[in-house]
Amino acid sequence: MEALELESRPYSKEEYFTLLEQSLHKLEFLDGEVRMMSGGSISHNTIMANTFGFLWAKKGSCKVHNSENAVSVSSIKSYFFPDLTVTCNQPTYEKGGIAKLTNPELIIEVLSESTADYDRTDKFTAYRQLESFKEYILIDSRRMRVDTFYRENHQYWHIGSYFNPDHEVEVRTLGLKLSMATIYEGVEFSTYQ
Repeated sequence: MEALELESRPYSKEEYFTLLEQSLHKLEFLDGEVRMMSGGSISHNTIMANTFGFLWAKKGSCKVHNSENAVSVSSIKSYFFPDLTVTCNQPTYEKGGIAKLTNPELIIEVLSESTADYDRTDKFTAYRQLESFKEYILIDSRRMRVDTFYRENHQYWHIGSYFNPDHEVEVRTLGLKLSMATIYEGVEFSTYQ
């Protein structure tokens, strides 16, 4: 397959899924806009593996999904590939094609230079359209920092910020604490990550 070139125009949902089938990269779709997701850095991949491994081992009856599963936000005709998702209720999927989860409860994104603003703004706004969505965890791959958002109700969110190696991140959906040392184990921060 050749490298995919995206035009600067709105795409239909059908065009998006055709592009997704042809692409070597993950593509996200936000109401007509197609965005190519860049490959993960070494620190991004290490953080994702550390976090997935810990959550998988402690998940109980919940299910932990990696970035191969898309999340569908049908109310705004959008599809995303979060780094990790968790469902504690029976997962439901939109029919057809790739796995498109419709009821994530916890979404985790690992931030990079190119995705940090998008993950904090447009994606967070889109995810909030999901009735099931109640917890968002943003893990920075450029420095030791984790921000958490937990929905008390539609108007109120609890916000947490963690930045020291001895901090423990509260993961409310799973009722556990995830240490910063575990998240960042083996990560070396540098400009070449």
